[in-house]
This record gives sequence, C-alpha cells and structure tokens, in this order.
Amino acid sequence: MNKTKTNQFRMFLNTQVALDANTSLWNTVPIMLTTKNNFDELIQRIGDVNEKTVSNSKAVTADKAATLNNLIAKAVTLSGILQAYAAVTGNVKLAGKVALTKSDLTKIRETDVEARITPVIEETRKELANLADYGLTEDMIVETETSLDDFKALIGQPRTVRNQAFAAMTLMEELFDAANDLVKNQLDKLMIRFKFSNTEFYSEYERARTIVD
Repeated sequence: MNKTKTNQFRMFLNTQVALDANTSLWNTVPIMLTTKNNFDELIQRIGDVNEKTVSNSKAVTADKAATLNNLIAKAVTLSGILQAYAAVTGNVKLAGKVALTKSDLTKIRETDVEARITPVIEETRKELANLADYGLTEDMIVETETSLDDFKALIGQPRTVRNQAFAAMTLMEELFDAANDLVKNQLDKLMIRFKFSNTEFYSEYERARTIVD
C-alpha cells in the first residue's frame, strides 16, 4: 500500500474498532448488521490482497530463511544423535551416511537441501528403537519432517509473489473503492440515527472516520 491507501486502511480499521466496541447499540438493526458484516469482509480481503504485493516477496524470503534455520537445527540434532550412536557401536558406514553440519546445509543450493536431510531422517527412523538412551523421540523425527515439508513449500514463492503483484494491486483498487463506497453511502447514513440517540457513540464513530495523514 502507498501512504494514501495506508491512511485509508487505518481509518477502516479504526471505524471497525469503534463499531465493535458498541455492538450492543446497533446489532439489533438488521441492515446495520448486514452492512457491518460486509465491511468486515472487505477489510479482511484488503488485508489478504495486501500480502500478495511486491513488498511481501521480501517477507516470504525472510520466512523461508527462518524456516531453513529451524530445519537445519532439527536435522543437525538428529545427525548428532546418529553419529554418537555410530561411534559407540562402531558403525563407520552409518557415521559416514548421516554426517551433517550447519555449514553443509547453508552452503548448498536450496533445491539440494531435501536430498541431504532425507537420508538422516530415514536412518533415524530405522534406528529409533535403539536410540531411546540418546534422547531421540518419534516427535523429534516428525518435527524435522514437518519442517522439511514447510521449507519445500516455500521454495520459489518469492518469484511467484512478485508475478502476482500487479494483479493484486489492481484488485486492491477495487476493494478500496468498494469499502469507501460502503462507508460513505451506507454506514455514514445508517449512523445518523445515533447522532441524536447516542451522541457519545456517534462522536466516537466520527473520530474513527477521520483520515489522519
């Protein structure tokens, strides 16, 4: 959102808060209830569309980095347990198969991460019954698998988000037009009754409706 849209959206949110804080005063009026529900839906959709704009690609990239760090921590932990078990049992082959460090995973291409971690997960599951004394649990394996799935789902998303940006911005204009029309031509008119019956509520609504630059 640009500055103008941000200020308008803040006004929508303030108006929503004012109405929510006084629900008991207006929710018995059917048309008011319907209009408020439509307003809530528009606000939700504006927020959802805003997440698809160009700036959000940076957020996706940051989320992917955080997810990878979380995955690395879990995978390296499993690797460490397996290496300790291999050392105690003299299983040199296993030790070589599951050796994994944080540096290994941060230097490779993100598309190669799955191939490096999957063998560790598979070997850990095979040896689960023998690793209770090493502090390994089924939950630890499942959490690593889940983190790997989460990371795989994020690969390539920043580019997809950028490609969707123009369409999202076009839809944003339509949503703002609809929200502004609803506020000006429906809510403002419906609120007139409270100007006389509940001046405190009406004043709160008017303050919320003010766009602050």
